[in-house]
Amino acid sequence: MSDQPDSRQRPSRPPLQFGISSLLLITVAVALLFGTLRWLGASPTTGSIVLVILIVGVVLALGLVVAISAGMDDR
Repeated sequence: MSDQPDSRQRPSRPPLQFGISSLLLITVAVALLFGTLRWLGASPTTGSIVLVILIVGVVLALGLVVAISAGMDDR
């Protein structure tokens, strides 16, 4: 047994986490978006379309994060 670290071991990475401040900023941005839509007098259909676009964007972003993290594990 030697005291030198094994070159095959990977250095530990911190887990993917979101801070409270980033979650609060996302909440404020969505509230401002829908508040602006209401202030402009947009129809409920318009709000629904915007909501669907936001949901699709979040799902795609999460898929990208999963793909990136899976690619990092291969190294």
